[in-house]
Amino acid sequence: MTGPMRKGYCPGVLAPMAARDGLLVRIRVPGGRLPSASARRIAELGRRHGNGLIDLSQRANLQLRGVRPEELEALTEELRALGLVSDDAASEAVRNVLTNPTAGLDRRAVLEALPHALALDARLASDKALHALPAKFAMIVDGGGGGHLADSAADIRFDAVALPRGSLYRVALGGDLASAKGLGFCAPNDLPDAAASIAAAFLELRATLPDPPRRMAALLRATGAEPVRERASALTGPLESPAPERPARAVLGRKPGWLGVAFAFGRLDCDALEGMAALAGELRLTPWRALLLPGAGAAATAAVEGLGGILDENDPRLAVAACSGAPGCEAGTTDTHADARAIADAARALLAAGRTVHVSGCAKGCAHPARADVTLTGRDGGYDIALNALPGAPPTYAGLSPEEAVRTVAALSSEF
Repeated sequence: MTGPMRKGYCPGVLAPMAARDGLLVRIRVPGGRLPSASARRIAELGRRHGNGLIDLSQRANLQLRGVRPEELEALTEELRALGLVSDDAASEAVRNVLTNPTAGLDRRAVLEALPHALALDARLASDKALHALPAKFAMIVDGGGGGHLADSAADIRFDAVALPRGSLYRVALGGDLASAKGLGFCAPNDLPDAAASIAAAFLELRATLPDPPRRMAALLRATGAEPVRERASALTGPLESPAPERPARAVLGRKPGWLGVAFAFGRLDCDALEGMAALAGELRLTPWRALLLPGAGAAATAAVEGLGGILDENDPRLAVAACSGAPGCEAGTTDTHADARAIADAARALLAAGRTVHVSGCAKGCAHPARADVTLTGRDGGYDIALNALPGAPPTYAGLSPEEAVRTVAALSSEF
């Protein structure tokens, strides 16, 4: 049986989220590795039980859209047969582990992160004491290399470093690689124990505060890192350690070992997923709303472009973030995807200059929970526009129709 339907930001299979277009069912794929046979089956299930649309999440998960409530139990059993359903909703919700999609394909990696990420995923699922972690509490296991996760934020992160005594994980808390608070080092095989002890420390310390924080960064602001370090096991090395250097990341297009394919605003359909699955033995999900196709042949390039895939890192659509908007989301009053496509076409000069645009259907900012150079916030069928701002910020331009908003963004200078 499935659990209660969840309205919020962290749906699952056992706790789906109700949206305007039906239930949103997020499938957590261990390590982000999806065998092609499973991908083809998921495409079939998405057509049969949902509306045929799929989202790629920023946590390297697949989301089936438009699932009909009466179809949920049958869908769940089909996904369970693929090994993609947890024992219960609590163990499902806590399995927020992100790792390198390029692991095993990238010779520049410091450590092969996948086994350690899978061991951590299993520990989170089985350790009931950790099921009390808040929703969205996330962990990263980053082996380094060209497919690194330096700009992805996490509550607990393990970043591989090569030291004179061997390759270890640098343990840090509450941010991306540059901003997270360094805690120490751990041996690769000790990673699950280290993560569990730090998570337990978070739960213990947050319970002592009058307003228990839900994220590690907020806890550190209240207590500092030392109380966490004192409770953490399997750690060695200094409290502070410099963040490791990471190379420039470029994963799209033809690379040694894989073909990287992005999709505008992280949205594809079941036909596209099925088509991708025919081109490689497995699909690798990424936090960049893209798929990697290991070993895809030369003919795959034209095939993925025909399926709506984007191979060029500089495609203007990739500089625009957009949530589902209307008609998919109950909070949205604008067709964010259509408006984002129009902006990508009309504001090419602005986007080519490196500016980022966020088209948000409401002030929640689900697609990009950070500042963008240009932020459009949907309101009553139109948009407010703010510069270098979060969604909902006081607008520079207010009450614009979608067409006026597109023209306004296109007219902005990259020097604003």
